[in-house]
Amino acid sequence: MNIRHHILRSLHWALAVCMALALAACKTDLYTKQTEADANSMVSALLENGTPATKESPDGGKTWSVKVEQDDVVRALAVLRSQGLPQDKYVNLGDMFKKEGLISTPTEERVRFIHGVSQELSATLAQIDGVVTARVHIVLPNNDPLAPEAKPSSASVFVKYRPQANLTALTPAIKNMVARSVEGLSYANVSVTLVPGAMVAQAPPPQTTSVWVWVGLAALVLLLGGVGWVVWRRPAWLPAGLASKVPRPLAPSAPPTASTATAA
Repeated sequence: MNIRHHILRSLHWALAVCMALALAACKTDLYTKQTEADANSMVSALLENGTPATKESPDGGKTWSVKVEQDDVVRALAVLRSQGLPQDKYVNLGDMFKKEGLISTPTEERVRFIHGVSQELSATLAQIDGVVTARVHIVLPNNDPLAPEAKPSSASVFVKYRPQANLTALTPAIKNMVARSVEGLSYANVSVTLVPGAMVAQAPPPQTTSVWVWVGLAALVLLLGGVGWVVWRRPAWLPAGLASKVPRPLAPSAPPTASTATAA
């Protein structure tokens, strides 16, 4: 019974190890309900950094999820944040001025127009290679036509870029594009602020011994233990030459008979 108890206990431990390793290898959702283009960009950025990642669609291609291993979640989020992923969603002028039942006031129309132009310019700047995120803030003063002097329009541009990209040479082109996109805005009244993003260290190379190797070894131990237990309990299933070499389970000792007790 002791041998059987130890074998069963070993099998339980092997099964527990298999389950623990299998759970460790499970992947978790990093982002869900993404477009396929955004999912591809995120998976590509993670793989370039050395972080394993995959994409899956739970609804037949309508939306996509990006999955990474549980231990890589923190690193993956840092990598995507440094790359400006997933990309910001910008509103265009068409969305800003959809025909609706309510009539907007001139002030509301003006605010929506300024916001729409800012969004359009931000979306255009975000298309430049190396740009992580871009913001354009436009100031169009509501000048009084009777005032002796009109206040000039101005704009501030914020661009966060990847450390390996050099956008300094593009500053004049950025100012020129913004100035020509806003009525009454001069080149001199456009300011551009360039900020480099944080560099995320490359992920260490994966260990040569994969977790699935350990899962396989644990499964092998479990299989061998099970086979050994079956052979020990059913030696008749083996060939005659091998069955004779298998130790038999110990039978419970019989109580002493009356003759044995008398002889004693």
